[in-house]
Amino acid sequence: MARSSRNVLIGLDAGGSYVKATAFDLANGHSATFKRSVGTSHPRPGHNERDAELLWMRAAEVIRSAVEAVPHGRDRVAAVGVTAHGNGLYLVDEYGVPTRASIQASDTRAADLVHRWAVNGVPEQLREQVWNDLWPGQPGPLLAWLARHEPDTLRRSSAALMCGDYLRARLTGTLQGELTTWSCNGLLDSSNLSISDAALCSYEIEDLKRLLPPLVTHDMLVGPITCEAAKLTGLPEGTPVSAGVVDNVALQLGAGVTDGTHILVGAGTWSINQLLVPQDQMTISGALGAVSPYAACLAVPTGMALLIEASATSASTLTWALDHVQRGPSIEADRLGINVYDHVLEAVRDLTPDPNGPMFIPYLDGSRQSAGARGAWLGLSSSDTDYTMLKAVVEGICLEHRRHVGALAAASSPTTPLRLAGGAARSRIWSQLFADVSGRVVEVSPVEEIGAVGAAIIAGVATDEFASLDAGIEHLNPHHETFAPDPERAAFYSKRFARYSRWVNRIEEDPWAG
Repeated sequence: MARSSRNVLIGLDAGGSYVKATAFDLANGHSATFKRSVGTSHPRPGHNERDAELLWMRAAEVIRSAVEAVPHGRDRVAAVGVTAHGNGLYLVDEYGVPTRASIQASDTRAADLVHRWAVNGVPEQLREQVWNDLWPGQPGPLLAWLARHEPDTLRRSSAALMCGDYLRARLTGTLQGELTTWSCNGLLDSSNLSISDAALCSYEIEDLKRLLPPLVTHDMLVGPITCEAAKLTGLPEGTPVSAGVVDNVALQLGAGVTDGTHILVGAGTWSINQLLVPQDQMTISGALGAVSPYAACLAVPTGMALLIEASATSASTLTWALDHVQRGPSIEADRLGINVYDHVLEAVRDLTPDPNGPMFIPYLDGSRQSAGARGAWLGLSSSDTDYTMLKAVVEGICLEHRRHVGALAAASSPTTPLRLAGGAARSRIWSQLFADVSGRVVEVSPVEEIGAVGAAIIAGVATDEFASLDAGIEHLNPHHETFAPDPERAAFYSKRFARYSRWVNRIEEDPWAG
């Protein structure tokens, strides 16, 4: 088939709960997305694992579904792009087959080791080199724990991979680590783009360097689809696979943000707030030290880095409230035959802003500053209803995003607009509330699978389907709707945020959980 007829790109996106594949038909602008859940198991307290073989089977399944959803899709696929969550650990043998269950980034089995290293000042010693703080779900602490508790597993393993690396290994048979992904896991010396010997020494895993794969850059084609992968995915054997990027970078690119003129806000399970800065500013005396971000990584375009402020405090908090506390609106929405989220958000919009109304602190699983902080409604009275309490939840989610965005202020402007993605971006009401609460212009894309867009753009540039990243953005995600803050409501929420900040500081100073 002629080169020009290969005009379908596949974006594979693996998160902590789902794996999704989207087929982008460049000929007509249509796309088709399929997803499957891949659950987490908890064999012991603090041990969060996933069946890596099941993940691969589910990934192959959604790829096949996406290919089949496009007319003559199998004969038209130009390339596959991969993006996935960072951190955690996927141990494999020389063929890329798992040697144990994968360990999730949320795992805390290595907490005691991390605490000991933190007391000894290891995070501060490594910060400028590896950019990221130290926490239990990174591969370094996990390898150190396995060396103490599962040495036989390590002996029969050939490589320690991240999630995206693992999926590429199953697609192509190659064992490689992608650079943006490894730059956020605490093992990469970002000054020379190689594994940090200082980090390996600090984590007492120098002898495990043999497990760390060779590193590749996002713009490389890492290998063709193997015969075995072709049978499972429905892709032609030999289809190119690009190295891809970590999910934060894919989200940034898919949303069309390639410089520091916008702050990307992702409102889903996690509150994601991130800003691109020149890589040469990633020093203690520069943006890295000024912001001291939750996480950071190499980004695209080449020469840029991503400052990330995040916590598990975003839109899924509303789902928790509806499922476990305020059941009345769900019953009412079912009676009316309408979507419960639309129903609640419309009710929230119609409530008059009340300076004495209840406030919600969305720390169900801790805050950015304190893992022991917990959520709460404040200022409840007998006049409150399901809807005033849910209004507080929606506002609290937006206020915590504003807090994260404010942390990026040292490397940006107070008026830098926001580019909103995630579940909240699907609601015009919530998008407007983000503008009012933040006091900033908010831009929203109509495209839902932003991560897959980013992965597909990377693959398209690598195979010359797109002349540049900007050309890929123009083709796959060119339009955004703009929401400007209402001056009166912005002034109200500025006062509200000051009160919110005082309360969260108190909660973090005296955490509920030890």
